[in-house]
Amino acid sequence: MKKIHNYLKEDVSGYSLAIFRILFGSILFTQSVYWIFTSFIQENILNPTFLFPFIEGVSPLSDNLMVYGLNSILLISSFCILINRFYRVGLIIYLFSFTYLWLLCQGYFNNHYYLFSIICFLLIFSKSLFSNTEKVRLPRLYLFILQALIVIVYVIAGINKINPYWLLGLQPMTHIFGQIGVTENSLLIPIFTYLGLFFDLLIGPLLLLKRTRYVAIIVAILFHLMNFFIFILANGEIGAFPFVMIAALVLFIDSEKLESYKLKPNARLLSRQNYKKPISFFLLFFLIVQIILPFRHVFFKGYVDYNGIGQRFSWRLKNMYKEPKTDGLVKFTVLTPTKDTVSTFNLFNIEHAKIKLTNRQRTNLIYYPNIIPTFAQKIEKHFQDSINNSDFDFIITGSCEIAFMGRDSELLFNPNIDLTKVTNSTYKTNSWLNPLKQKPWNFK
Repeated sequence: MKKIHNYLKEDVSGYSLAIFRILFGSILFTQSVYWIFTSFIQENILNPTFLFPFIEGVSPLSDNLMVYGLNSILLISSFCILINRFYRVGLIIYLFSFTYLWLLCQGYFNNHYYLFSIICFLLIFSKSLFSNTEKVRLPRLYLFILQALIVIVYVIAGINKINPYWLLGLQPMTHIFGQIGVTENSLLIPIFTYLGLFFDLLIGPLLLLKRTRYVAIIVAILFHLMNFFIFILANGEIGAFPFVMIAALVLFIDSEKLESYKLKPNARLLSRQNYKKPISFFLLFFLIVQIILPFRHVFFKGYVDYNGIGQRFSWRLKNMYKEPKTDGLVKFTVLTPTKDTVSTFNLFNIEHAKIKLTNRQRTNLIYYPNIIPTFAQKIEKHFQDSINNSDFDFIITGSCEIAFMGRDSELLFNPNIDLTKVTNSTYKTNSWLNPLKQKPWNFK
């Protein structure tokens, strides 16, 4: 333990970390501008009839505060990070504002939002100013913790790909490439499938080794740019993730060398941050949590990518593909206690029930089935409000057939159960879902 602390407390240049923070800030700022021009908050938070918060009780502010207030806060705080002025305040404000935004609804959440929040959190601890004329020194801890996070994301994403669906079924790459016109028999599919696997498993260690570092950086840049364009062509959702991972590559470049290209050898010291053992223990514990958390799905029955339990916050990046076989994704029936039908609708003709969902909410209802019982309870409340009787006990059933990873379709859950009676403890452990019948090695 003493050797570890000696290594982490060693003074290193803060130049590469400061550059990364500025690059990261520029990406956050660009994302904030993009969200303003595309009315992201309006479309994903205010327009839908229902939201599915991660934490019960988290709800949107007023329309004006969400559109003008939160957009402005995200824009200004990310700008502070970008220009390296009041960046710690900017990081703290952006962290809380951005995390609050994605906590509001599971319907539009992406795993890379969680990564952005973690990076903001870790950057708060370092005081590496950026200067083109003066040196900055800080404990290696603050550089190491970010390097380790990036390696963890890569390696765990690779470990998650070691499964029969990826290795033998070549899914979901077959589906993704099919979206851009590549046939199932094309050699591109196995090539890119195994390229993705080996890239994730090996790129972290290769970035850490001096002999392979610069080749690994070039490969990583090409890989992430290629991924970005493939998913754009396939109408997929990848957002700013590739660019954050490209920006993070600067963390692995020798910070002393980077500094020497700009600064004179006799440049004076601008600042030195002290090493604090309690912070070191806390950040190392935080890293251990990030290593353990992605594997929590082993405590639940069923396959994680099928039932969605434990899929989030786990770096299961583009690991699953579900093809809905039910018209409208999920078909719902609203019944009275005497089993009289009140309404029948699916997720695409739900407008006649005066319920509006976004396309991403619809998709996430089948990718993360734990949202379905919550949705059913909100539908029941919606119909209770329509008859001004909050005590009327509607029964809501549903039908949803899914073809998982290109296999034959199966019923996701029993169409006879009352979805409003699926309790939190039940849906969070997926016991209400049908188990995946087809074995992973049964390929077409």
